[in-house]
Amino acid sequence: MIAQTANVTGGVQTSYLNLVPEVGKLTIIPVLDFEPFPVPIGPPYVAMFNPENWQVQTNLEYCDQSKDGSVGSILGFKKIGSSTLSFDLVVDGTGASGEKREVLTDILHLKTVLLFNGILHKPNNLLIVWSTQIFKGVLTSITVKHTLFRSNGTPLRSTVSLSLTEQNSALGMILGMNLGSADLTHRRLIKTNDRLDLLCQNIYRDPRHYLDVARANNLTTFRSSLPIGQEMIFPPVAK
Repeated sequence: MIAQTANVTGGVQTSYLNLVPEVGKLTIIPVLDFEPFPVPIGPPYVAMFNPENWQVQTNLEYCDQSKDGSVGSILGFKKIGSSTLSFDLVVDGTGASGEKREVLTDILHLKTVLLFNGILHKPNNLLIVWSTQIFKGVLTSITVKHTLFRSNGTPLRSTVSLSLTEQNSALGMILGMNLGSADLTHRRLIKTNDRLDLLCQNIYRDPRHYLDVARANNLTTFRSSLPIGQEMIFPPVAK
């Protein structure tokens, strides 16, 4: 799919038919966008060596719902944040591995792939492909550490530490959404023995929202039995 795409930039069409990731090698591809399919916007970076570490961290966000002056915290779940990916790449100019690269030139090419794009006016979107591992995101940090030098001071071996944040497409966010969330409108068909407070507990994890639900459904009283067979709306509630 990637190999059959083309990019049109500034009226000049550039074909990237050689952008299929090299088998077994970590490849970083700069793309214009991720949907409906990745559109390459420049040549990829192919790692000299595959990373020895691949760390994906998923962050969960909470809000403090405790009252002022209380002891401790009552944390209310807010959302699952974007995942972050970190790994190290080694560039070697000694030729000891059988492959030799000019370290500074290679790092410059890597930075061109990763960093600010004058056409997009922002850093590139990045598609990281390594075997079955696929990550879509943007660069958040890069650290270059030179570990071996020629006698004239130019680097012969360097380690590049990268950190990226996952970039979700609109479709991916919809597919990943928890459809049972209290942030969404729910509909329930009332059955025998249903109680408004218990339904609120089930949907909102808090029975105290029964008054909001009663108002949303124009119920004159919430103390009597609910209308069996009628569909009731449970709207989003403020956190």
